[in-house]
Amino acid sequence: MAVKKVVLFSPHGYVGGFLKKRFIMESCIQLLEMVRDSVHQKYEGDYDILVYAAAVSKASADKFIQDNVVTAITMMEFCRKHHVKRVIYLSSDSIYGELHTDIATEDAVMVNPGLYGATKYLAERIIMDSGIPYYIIRMPGIVGGVQRDVFLGRLIEKMRENESIALYNMDRAFNNVLHIDDLSQFIMRLCLLEKDEKNEVFLLGNTESVKLREIVYGLKEWTHSESKIENHDTQEKRYFTLDVSKAVEYGYSSRKIKDILQELCHLGQR
Repeated sequence: MAVKKVVLFSPHGYVGGFLKKRFIMESCIQLLEMVRDSVHQKYEGDYDILVYAAAVSKASADKFIQDNVVTAITMMEFCRKHHVKRVIYLSSDSIYGELHTDIATEDAVMVNPGLYGATKYLAERIIMDSGIPYYIIRMPGIVGGVQRDVFLGRLIEKMRENESIALYNMDRAFNNVLHIDDLSQFIMRLCLLEKDEKNEVFLLGNTESVKLREIVYGLKEWTHSESKIENHDTQEKRYFTLDVSKAVEYGYSSRKIKDILQELCHLGQR
């Protein structure tokens, strides 16, 4: 297999750090690391793939625009200058905003996205309009390896503190669980694909769906929690599962939700 020259932007964040470790293990990947403060003029030659893993998720409006939108413009200029053949952009299911539907597809309509989701979508559009082939990956909060301030991480912490928990739509299916190892493996697959001329938008979650109730009471058991849990059924709260079928066609697979949750419960145990 021919060696692929891959630019990883940025290698020091949570996702970028795991991707860097994964890329280093592959003899067919020649890795170049890029951070926001890189002087782009120092890079020479052409590159095969840009893996765009940088994003700001908590910031002021001007910071969101600068780091999620303006930076996307700058990176596409870099890609054109260095004849990058493919951009793999890590986006977010936050672009859907307050969407309430059973299943979200790549074509689902955005409903009142917040600043983060709106700027991630603008970055997507910049990449789509650049003329450079792309794979865009829309993801829920990623878990694994370390404790993280995402939905499942916050839920586990509340369980450990025996706090009362109010949730919505616990009897509906849930697959918004993405493990960092599953994401890393899928990105590696995309990097190693030969001659795919398509532009694709992928949704990543888990390949199985379970009721949120099963997840919550499983976490309660595994954390030995005494939390009181309340369920509220409503049509007014953000809700959707993610249609991962297109990613599966490209070889995506995921760990069992139960196995992921049990791993998370063991992270940071006192």
